[in-house]
Amino acid sequence: MKRRIGKWFWGILFLLCAVVLLANRLELFHFGGINIWNVMLSVLLAAWLVDSILRRKIEGVLFSVAFLIIANDSLLGLEAITPWPVLFAALLATIGLHILFPNLKRGKFRHGIDFEADIPVLDQHGDDGGKVSFVRNGNSLHCENSFGEGVKYLDGYTIKDAHLESSFGCMTVYFDNAILEDNHAAVHAEVSFGKMILYIPSDWQVHINTDSAFGSVEERGRCNPNGEKVLDIYGEASFGSLEIRYV
Repeated sequence: MKRRIGKWFWGILFLLCAVVLLANRLELFHFGGINIWNVMLSVLLAAWLVDSILRRKIEGVLFSVAFLIIANDSLLGLEAITPWPVLFAALLATIGLHILFPNLKRGKFRHGIDFEADIPVLDQHGDDGGKVSFVRNGNSLHCENSFGEGVKYLDGYTIKDAHLESSFGCMTVYFDNAILEDNHAAVHAEVSFGKMILYIPSDWQVHINTDSAFGSVEERGRCNPNGEKVLDIYGEASFGSLEIRYV
């Protein structure tokens, strides 16, 4: 429901901006010399800021504020710090906050779930030497990778739902030998300033419901639209990429 409301909100907002833009060019309304481009951009950035606050997206909050400053630097008298200084500051602040508060977004996933103590797991893949923090409670999993490269094999694991996070690094997760509880599972993937690669059996039926903010979500190969096993993938790629490879 929240995802549907969000799509309606952003869709209507962009349609309104299109109407205002055409009305301005046709001189149907008088905007008193106001730069309509800056107004529309500021409205979109403000909406992004509110959305990021509600979702507790650190990078979204900081970068939306940074772009708002850039769009209105002359009005605010902040030309000295735009564009690159304020963008670099937003990047550094994002890294710092991710280090200081690594569990900020995890609370939503853990609500109502009593996880076991964090168990660091070292999975080797070539010469990566990466490490993925792995938490499990029953058939609910949480994998997290930050500032490095990590690989996780889910061989023999029965999965009901999984939360995967990769920040400022690359995470690779193999589902090819995983077991889906009742032939159905959900994965929530969060990528921030990094990359995540998911290897999924091609005979599974996969539904992708993801968002991307200055990022990308790509599929390599094809899944089976009529497969008996069903995997739902949710999440978001912010300043990063989510890649789904069918094997």
